[in-house]
Formats: sequence, C-alpha cells, structure tokens
Amino acid sequence: MQQHNPSQDQRLERLEDIEKIKAIKYLYARHLDDGFDAESIAGLFTEKGEWIIKGVGGDVRGRAAIKLHCQSLKNGISWSQHNIFAPRVELSAEGDSAVARFNLVCLLTMNGDANGSSGEAFILAGHYEDQLVKVKGEWFFKAMTGDIEQSSPWTQGWVNSPFKKESW
Repeated sequence: MQQHNPSQDQRLERLEDIEKIKAIKYLYARHLDDGFDAESIAGLFTEKGEWIIKGVGGDVRGRAAIKLHCQSLKNGISWSQHNIFAPRVELSAEGDSAVARFNLVCLLTMNGDANGSSGEAFILAGHYEDQLVKVKGEWFFKAMTGDIEQSSPWTQGWVNSPFKKESW
C-alpha cells in the first residue's frame, strides 16, 4: 500500500479494517460473557494463536488449547461482563497485520467451592495488546496479551485488597 498518497479506496479499506478489528474484539468479549463459548472464542484466533493473560487468566497457545482453557474458565466463573474500551489500532503499511490496544474493566462472579461457598464477586482492570493478521479478508488474533493490573473482591475493593501479581 502506498504510504504518501493513498487512494480514497485504500484509505477507506484501512478505516474498514480498523472497524473490523474493533468488532473482533467485541466478539471476543461477547463470547466470554456468553458462558465462555470455547468454540467461538478459539475461532477468533489463528490456528497457532496465543492467548496470554498476565496476572490472572492463563497462557495458552493454539486453537485446541484455547478451547480447553475456555472450558476450564467456564467451570470457575458463573457470570462475567468484560467492558473493553479505548481502542488504539495501528495497521501495518501493507494492511495485512495490526497491533491493537484496549483497556479492560471486568466484573465477574467466581463460583463457590466444594465446601459450599456461594461464590464471590470480583472486579478486574487492565489492558490488552493484540497482534492481528488478515487472512483472505478476515481478521484473526495472532497473539492476544492481556495484563491484569488489578483483581479484587468486590466487597473489599482494590484499596482494601490490592492486587499482587506474584500471588497468582
């Protein structure tokens, strides 16, 4: 793609790609909040895609591993709302790859334990840095890296229960 004087069609395609990247991130959040839909989440990644969530969340590579990981998360989390916002998307000059950054505030209910605990509400905050690739006109996550900077029980909040990454 030309750098200095892109055509109107080239500029439009870049804007459309930025919107498609925002949409795939929305789908990711939607699939998480719809019960950690493992098949749909994994389908957003390349075959060898990486899903790395630092702090809490896990570190898995490949669609099959992502599916298994989502199924495991579903067992521990009964409800979630992933609020992903403030997109910053940088497309490559060729328009076939991108880096996208997003902020995250997530509310969730952790399931109770075998001892009869009813579960607990949590609030998480952090950010994502995603590497995406365009394959046959469709965008996929090549690598998604989340950094959870705060994870606290709702009843205690982050002031009374500050997050210590090394404890996870």
